Amino acid sequence: MKRVLQLKLYKKYPKIFKQQKLPMTKTCMCWGFECGDGWYWLIDHLCSQLQWDVDRNKRPQLEAVQVKEKFGTLRFYADGSDDYQEGMIALAEFMSASICEICGSTDKVKQTTGWITTLCPKCKKSRQETRTGNAATAVK
Repeated sequence: MKRVLQLKLYKKYPKIFKQQKLPMTKTCMCWGFECGDGWYWLIDHLCSQLQWDVDRNKRPQLEAVQVKEKFGTLRFYADGSDDYQEGMIALAEFMSASICEICGSTDKVKQTTGWITTLCPKCKKSRQETRTGNAATAVK
């Protein structure tokens, strides 16, 4: 994820992303978000709901320890979460399988084979063209 988007999430949810400045011996958040920009809005909505629930319903304050893509879907690992919060996280992770990791589209999104990624047809084509060396076509 682009640094500017990461910084927006850090600023908007400082309690959830409190570990971002800790060393790698303590957390994986020091590496930032290890996923594409297309999931930004999903992560934003998840964090919004999590923090709202903490503030309004006196749930425990969870802290993200790692946010990444794995096997084509979002992984959001947190310390201090309860079962209800884990359910919200599981739903967001499930939903990520239907959202293009690159552009955020939900139109005809599928998971690729090989190195599994979740892409819309346009981003899949662009990625294939870039990998085959036809970058001029990929830019269009």
